[in-house]
Amino acid sequence: MRPGRMLALAGALAGCALSLTACSGDSDPADDEQSSGPVKVEITEEGGEVTASQDVVEAERGQDIELVVSSDAADEFHVHSDPEQELAIEEGDDQTFTFSIDTAGEYEMESHELEVTILKLQIS
Repeated sequence: MRPGRMLALAGALAGCALSLTACSGDSDPADDEQSSGPVKVEITEEGGEVTASQDVVEAERGQDIELVVSSDAADEFHVHSDPEQELAIEEGDDQTFTFSIDTAGEYEMESHELEVTILKLQIS
């Protein structure tokens, strides 16, 4: 093979390799969200008061939000999202609830029994 043709062939192969490398580097954003794990929040309801480990919880669309609730009374927590989330709280420790929200925005979670806002969820 002539040196000119070998050089042209080598250049063409190098160009193909670079274009394939450039295309293979992208990742699916949904995979990134799943790999980041759940956002965890601890909530305590005791003596007619409710407190959360965070007043404002930030999460990505579709990312799991995990609530660990300890309560001295039955209650219902309600997240004003679409679809709405209703969590039946029982008397007891370490009750775990996991959900996600697929629409960006700010959502409040409230206690129905105590009629107070527990926290705000900021979904981006």
